[in-house]
Amino acid sequence: MKLTIVFLAVLLVTIVSVLASVFAGASSPGSRNVSTPVTVLELFTSQGCSSCPAANTFVRELDGGPELLTLSYSVDYWDYKGWKDTFGKPEFSKHQRTYGKQFGGKVYTPQMVVNGEIHATKFSRKKVRSLKLDNIPDIRIGSSADGIDVQITPTGALQKTWNVMAVRYRPGIQSVPVKRGENSGRTIKLANVVQSCKEIGKIGGRESFSTHIKSLKPGEALVILVQDGPGGPILSAANYVPG
Repeated sequence: MKLTIVFLAVLLVTIVSVLASVFAGASSPGSRNVSTPVTVLELFTSQGCSSCPAANTFVRELDGGPELLTLSYSVDYWDYKGWKDTFGKPEFSKHQRTYGKQFGGKVYTPQMVVNGEIHATKFSRKKVRSLKLDNIPDIRIGSSADGIDVQITPTGALQKTWNVMAVRYRPGIQSVPVKRGENSGRTIKLANVVQSCKEIGKIGGRESFSTHIKSLKPGEALVILVQDGPGGPILSAANYVPG
């Protein structure tokens, strides 16, 4: 009888410990459904730009995987040419111009920016994959009942302030039949279309950064970027795709 009671007590403690671990993992920032890409390619494109479809195809056909993340931003400054970009937003044009300040004022479409460091109309696959992030500082993302928790921890005292960006995007391919403008009659296909991008804070000194983000919309994913100043090189990235 005593052995049975002891066995049941041990079993109960084990179950409680397991459940506690499960719930702790579900509520705190961790690596579940999170990848750490070492290459981030941001494409600034427009459905109304006749030079963009080739770049769209290049980005779309790049082998993805957890190490490479591509993001397509639709700018709105070509809307006057007869077709209003269905994904275009002023904030994406602003984001591109912020990069442009670091690139000698160069803003154009299509424009590919790799790891926030270099830009061009086109790249080779080999060149894209040769550029790697150190992914310092460490970014942790975890889901909770009412949103997403983000935590960023510096490895030492920071001598400057870094910017934290949150980019919501729709994973996969989006197809848009264009009825007017330079691409009239063509179907534009875009990979990982950005829905919103904004700065959510700064990190500096020895202090960790933490914030809570509202839940994603159905079909959305989230990437957190740490950049060396506005429009500066990307230091670290974490990509969260809900399971």
